Amino acid sequence: MAVCVDSQPAAGAHNEVHSTQLNPLGAVRLFSDGNEYIYLKGATSTVVDSVVVFQPGVWVGALAASGLKGSVAIARAIVDASTKYGWYLYIGSDTITAPSATTSNTALFIGGVSGQFDDTAVKGDQIFNMFIRNAATANSAFVQVNRAFVGASNESTG
Repeated sequence: MAVCVDSQPAAGAHNEVHSTQLNPLGAVRLFSDGNEYIYLKGATSTVVDSVVVFQPGVWVGALAASGLKGSVAIARAIVDASTKYGWYLYIGSDTITAPSATTSNTALFIGGVSGQFDDTAVKGDQIFNMFIRNAATANSAFVQVNRAFVGASNESTG
């Protein structure tokens, strides 16, 4: 369980779900695992390792799905309703659930299942600044993320 070590205080561990808002939405804080997390309002059907897309200023996660554009983060808890809040991996790395066929060091895209990613190229759905650093085994992979986003107009893949 990682806790906030940032110079600005924050309530809750990185994997807690809050039924009331305990931190400013959009707050980014450094935690004891060396990662930075962003505080967002949840989305229906979110599970641990869900990839969410959110709009700065709105700060509500939506399960990543084809065609969505915005900033990207990874759920670290089951923040499964718009009445719940939690910390999402925004800058750093961790081992997360991944499609078993995903290869290392390749571009990632929004997957065919909401809230998931894949390495199959789909024009307009590339997730920039998010990478798998090892080939997925047993449905898990080591992922690096650095303020990821989807929806760049200069995308040439797919």
